Amino acid sequence: MAAEESLQPILFGYRRIMRRFLNKSTINYLFYIYILFLINFVVIKFFGNFGSVVDRIEGVLEQRKVFGSWNYSFSFLGTISITIDSFKQNPSLGLALKLFIANILCFVPLGFLLALKLEKNSMVRVALISLGIILGIEITQFITCLGIADVDDVILNMLGSGLGYVLFLMIEKTYPMKSKIKNNSKSNPNSF
Repeated sequence: MAAEESLQPILFGYRRIMRRFLNKSTINYLFYIYILFLINFVVIKFFGNFGSVVDRIEGVLEQRKVFGSWNYSFSFLGTISITIDSFKQNPSLGLALKLFIANILCFVPLGFLLALKLEKNSMVRVALISLGIILGIEITQFITCLGIADVDDVILNMLGSGLGYVLFLMIEKTYPMKSKIKNNSKSNPNSF
């Protein structure tokens, strides 16, 4: 009983925020802002220095020219197994493990926001739209030479999106959000 009473202010604040700010317009803005941050963080990797972005492109083009290697990896579970093996040998948060975790965590909001954004959501719809966005990112990395298109990235990104969808389901079961979303616009051109 005491624990429930101590949560009342938090729950009241949560409900108040949800009533005031949870509407389709806000969810659409959050989704598109998230996509912009995702493109910057995953594809462009611009953190205040245009030179590093240009250097990365030139490095990939140089690898193509000198070694004939292109910026893609179709080695199914290759990067994942290398990361797991290196962690077994040295259980620390090395760069490979950090990238492994980031490839999952960066896409958790995608699954969550898609589930919240879609009027009729299902695991299949969220997965297909997530896959389309993730493949778009990987193809963009390949075409622009801003990164390596890797099948393992797709797997890890989809895992993150799936975790976001599961998180949405867990929260929705406890604190229903979808039924409380207000439609602020007469027609909703931003829904999928």
